Amino acid sequence: AQVDELRLAAAAAQQALDSAIAANPPAPTALTAPTVDDGALKKAKIELAMKRAELKKAEKAGSDEAALGGLREALAAAEQALHQAEEVCGKPAPELVRTDKKPIDETTRTLKTEVAFARADLRKLERDEHAVPDALEQARLRLADAEQKLSEHQT
Repeated sequence: AQVDELRLAAAAAQQALDSAIAANPPAPTALTAPTVDDGALKKAKIELAMKRAELKKAEKAGSDEAALGGLREALAAAEQALHQAEEVCGKPAPELVRTDKKPIDETTRTLKTEVAFARADLRKLERDEHAVPDALEQARLRLADAEQKLSEHQT
């Protein structure tokens, strides 16, 4: 009898749900919204990324100012093409937030990498129950030496 009551309650609840859905259809989701053909926008984004990479590569290689000027012009043209593609596509342009990242020099990067590897090796040896005491001491010395070199370079 109790099972029959639960079945009737479930059927009534399902009927109430069906009538509520029929009265208020669900709003269309992003998956059902019509998609905009943004092939030109994607191409413009790719072109901009390629031009930016070319300019950075040339700057890193130490190219002359004439070559860099041409690459900067091509980058500006790619940015303009992207803006035009965004307008045609109908998608709003993304809000650009640029932060000034302070790049580190190659020596500092190398020293920091050495410190990180030395620290990782030491921790690995410290976790090893069968680690040789001499190997632990060598790893500690390597880490101390790497940290000292980094500290000296930064001051």
